Amino acid sequence: MPNTLQEEYSRTIKREGAVKFIGSYTVSDFHAHAKIHFNYLKEQGLKQHHKFLDVGCGALRTGSLVIPYLEKGNYYGLDRMPELIEYGLNDIMNSQTVFDKQPNLSVNEHFDFSFVDQKIDFIWCQSLMSHLHEYDIKVCLNNLKPLCHSDTYIYFTYFELKGLERGKTHNSHSKLDIMYDRDVMDDIVKEAGLKKVFNGRVHHPRQQWMYICKL
Repeated sequence: MPNTLQEEYSRTIKREGAVKFIGSYTVSDFHAHAKIHFNYLKEQGLKQHHKFLDVGCGALRTGSLVIPYLEKGNYYGLDRMPELIEYGLNDIMNSQTVFDKQPNLSVNEHFDFSFVDQKIDFIWCQSLMSHLHEYDIKVCLNNLKPLCHSDTYIYFTYFELKGLERGKTHNSHSKLDIMYDRDVMDDIVKEAGLKKVFNGRVHHPRQQWMYICKL
């Protein structure tokens, strides 16, 4: 049996594949979700000159369309699993696009964003908080704050369950859906020193809610 979450995740990826691990059933499903994410971000005002941070970037599902769109060096991606990033770079992305756009990628499980060397305009946490305990959500949000300017927006998705009491969640786990009452999530974000912009339903392929916040 694996001794750590990292080992457990690695074995699951090896057994099931990167696409299924991140929550897409097939490669076509993967690309369909990528298009939904990308179109939503453009509706939210994402432009080619913006600096973009993809937290929990995984196999570059969102990145597969955002990286080619942005100017060179403007994409930053963080994930704890190098196998996922390698799959995204080698099996999803075009090698010439990777060379031309020079995405900045880092691997760690501690939400260490020290590899980001400039302020970020859009921070994207797709299907990340939906697998995190509130302690880890706050660690992530607090570590993101130094990367923000006054017009930076943080986007994250989560599973909403009305009336769920605070403290009734499981420990963080990438293969476990963790749910929060919307008011509890408001409190978590406020305690992390951020302001709510939006907390509600969007056209999400897995029926997750979208939360948008800023400094």
